Amino acid sequence: MEVSIHELLAAAREAVKSDYIKGESILCETRYHPDTHYMVEIEMLKTDNTLGKKGAYIRKFLTEDEYSSMLQKQEKHLIKIKRQAIVQKGNIAIYPSPGQAGPPPEEGYFLTGWERTGSVPQAAAV
Repeated sequence: MEVSIHELLAAAREAVKSDYIKGESILCETRYHPDTHYMVEIEMLKTDNTLGKKGAYIRKFLTEDEYSSMLQKQEKHLIKIKRQAIVQKGNIAIYPSPGQAGPPPEEGYFLTGWERTGSVPQAAAV
């Protein structure tokens, strides 16, 4: 298992009990579940009993259906997706959130479909 510097930093913040992010740990079991395809870090814009209070910053590992639900919540302005990534076999490939400008990924990323603005990038077969 390879771990990026960003993952190591996130694990270090969690180890010292940094409270800035709620939700699932960067190395939680859900990340490695075969049905997990996405990771999102969201800011709550309104209180939601299923996710948390307004202003909370939360990390979640999601299935396809759960990710679609998050996109719908963002369209309703209940949440703001701050960071998102495709998860494949526990590996994380971070890409810009919807509406965020960013260059296409370099060679080695798992993403396709960067020309489709506003659509969900699909994970390429590895």
